[in-house]
Amino acid sequence: METRILTTSEMLNPYSTWPGLAQVYRLERQFQWFRSGRCYHTSNEVEFGITSLSRTNTTPARLLKIRRSHWGIETGLHYRRDFTFKEDATRMTVGNTGKVMASINNLVIALTRQAKFRNTAQARRWFAAHLPRLFYCLHHPFPDFGKAMFHQGLVIGRPVLHTV
Repeated sequence: METRILTTSEMLNPYSTWPGLAQVYRLERQFQWFRSGRCYHTSNEVEFGITSLSRTNTTPARLLKIRRSHWGIETGLHYRRDFTFKEDATRMTVGNTGKVMASINNLVIALTRQAKFRNTAQARRWFAAHLPRLFYCLHHPFPDFGKAMFHQGLVIGRPVLHTV
């Protein structure tokens, strides 16, 4: 169970030279882990931050929601890149190879989303077995391969690749 307490203040604004500062905040998180109905571990974290959103533009509840949505990026994109593509374990550090591989990984993630897959690892395995359909995605936007994965012959026939 997690309890979050967000406290905001504009009282430091006159003392700060930080451009665009509207509020400072203190976010306290209290965690409790339960097993068999009993709390077996507790933990507290405190985070301090700044924001350019003033009290007239946002409430503490909305600021908390915005702060929590930040983790959607971490768990959505970065998790996929780290675990499905093993980006953190890469040793490609010569020149721009790391940036190039990150761009290719982003392209693969975009193609799997475009093809309506929910699981990137599953999509990689499926496209590895159906390579012509991967190239089909590059030329034809928004095919629904997510459904085709289970009904291969019924939903999508053999794609025709056009050369330019």
